[in-house]
Amino acid sequence: MRSARLVLGAALAACVLPVATPPAAAAPLVAGSALPPVRVQLAVPAAVSVGIKGQAQRTSYYCAPASSAIVLRAFGVKRGQDQLAEEMKTSAEARSTKRENTLAVLNAYVRPEGYQFRLTYAKDDPAALMAQVSRAVGVLGKPTIVAVLGNRLPWSRKKRDFGHAIVAYGYDTAKGTITVWDPNARRGATGTHVIPAKDLAAVVFDIPARGIGGVFELSKPLPPR
Repeated sequence: MRSARLVLGAALAACVLPVATPPAAAAPLVAGSALPPVRVQLAVPAAVSVGIKGQAQRTSYYCAPASSAIVLRAFGVKRGQDQLAEEMKTSAEARSTKRENTLAVLNAYVRPEGYQFRLTYAKDDPAALMAQVSRAVGVLGKPTIVAVLGNRLPWSRKKRDFGHAIVAYGYDTAKGTITVWDPNARRGATGTHVIPAKDLAAVVFDIPARGIGGVFELSKPLPPR
């Protein structure tokens, strides 16, 4: 696997990635309306890792901007953490970024290239998590973001729960592992980690009661024929 290159940032303890009330459901299709796009169904390689340029988050609450900067770079979009934080309305007071804002900004950059992200569930479902990561990395050749409870990651044990965003950029289905980049600049946390899909799924930060998933699932829809 290709190793990510670390760009050091300011030291920090943790990052909060809260959720927000989901947008209203889309209106049902009616006769004569356009059909929804269909997804490409391609074979998924057994093991893939894509190249990324890793970076540490600049503040204790910049995990979403940092992870997004890493992911967007894979699409040829170079944006700094401060710029993305402004666009995502990252709050210094709340020390957080709303997940819906992260999703909206990511899609604003990738949709012109024919891609789109959506939030899907994977809590305690390693098969679903592996499918979502392998679709992005193995089929589409791009990294993606996973929202987790950062304090429950094996390399970042703490008593207090906090939301966190990390980048998934590799996987091995035979070994059942996923390769992630953690932007948390705390010593021992920053950088590449290989984690069993079962262990990562156990800390995915889904909020089903509010309609919010923890995995930024990537797809490349095709227009209807």
